Amino acid sequence: MHRTIRRSLVTLLGAAALATAQAGVASANDLDKSAESFPAGSRVTWHADGEHLLVKDTVADSHSAVAIFRWWDQSEGRYHTFTYFNRSGAGTTRDVNLDLYEHTTVNFRACIGDWKGSLEKSASTVRNCSSWEVSMA
Repeated sequence: MHRTIRRSLVTLLGAAALATAQAGVASANDLDKSAESFPAGSRVTWHADGEHLLVKDTVADSHSAVAIFRWWDQSEGRYHTFTYFNRSGAGTTRDVNLDLYEHTTVNFRACIGDWKGSLEKSASTVRNCSSWEVSMA
């Protein structure tokens, strides 16, 4: 009798631990979001778990895929904004591995642009941006 109760208790605790672990994974996946430029040309995907921003060039159109990424700095009361070009061509993905504080608000857009040798020279070519996607780190 005690052996049956003990097995039932171990099974119940194991199931509860598994459910809790799966709930944690599901909530992290809920923070993963994507945006696509319009018309097509780039797809930007945010993976909250690991804080990866993926910038994929989706069309062979001689334009670069571009991500505009910003995060809210609570201590400074302002956004930090960065622009990432994927200059490697159609079908390629640039993986930007970020390091942000947990629960940091992040925004990103997918765009296309033309690389002109530097970010300063290329900034004016960025266009066809999606609306802002909002998530958290």
